[in-house]
Amino acid sequence: MYKVDLSPDPKEEAAIEARRNREKERQSRFFNVRTRVMGVDVKALNSQVEERKLREATEQSKEAAYGTYQEQYDLVAQMLEKEQAERTRRLAKKVQEFREQKQQLKNRREFDLWDPGRLWMEFPAHLGHSDPPCGPASLQCFAGEDLERATCLKMQQEQFRYSLERQLQEQQQVKAEEKCAGS
Repeated sequence: MYKVDLSPDPKEEAAIEARRNREKERQSRFFNVRTRVMGVDVKALNSQVEERKLREATEQSKEAAYGTYQEQYDLVAQMLEKEQAERTRRLAKKVQEFREQKQQLKNRREFDLWDPGRLWMEFPAHLGHSDPPCGPASLQCFAGEDLERATCLKMQQEQFRYSLERQLQEQQQVKAEEKCAGS
């Protein structure tokens, strides 16, 4: 009925033997404490670590390059700011020179309004007591007002100078007479 001494198929035997070898290899991986790694691929982890180190190194080099570019840009910005400040200073200086040369107070239309000495250079409010534009309601003529005060002061100074000179001449003449009388 059953044939027992039939030789098995060589392909099946090779497949069974391969399965046994794989199982032994797997068991040796699991049961060997030194080589066993539970669920983690060490090679993949090592490659990830290397990739991360490489990425960090490239980022550091980028940051270093960015730092040097940033320093260069800062220097350029400072130079531009200095140039702008110099330009504004020169412009302000030119504006000031223009104002000093071309926009003097005496050349303005409103100079008469702003001139503090204008009233002193004009004619007096009235020239005498019989001045026709100044009536009694103008309050320009006051009792005791001396309109010729300046001329009176000049005359007094001339008289004072003349009297001093005359006194000096008299004193010199007296000294000369005393000398002649004494000698």
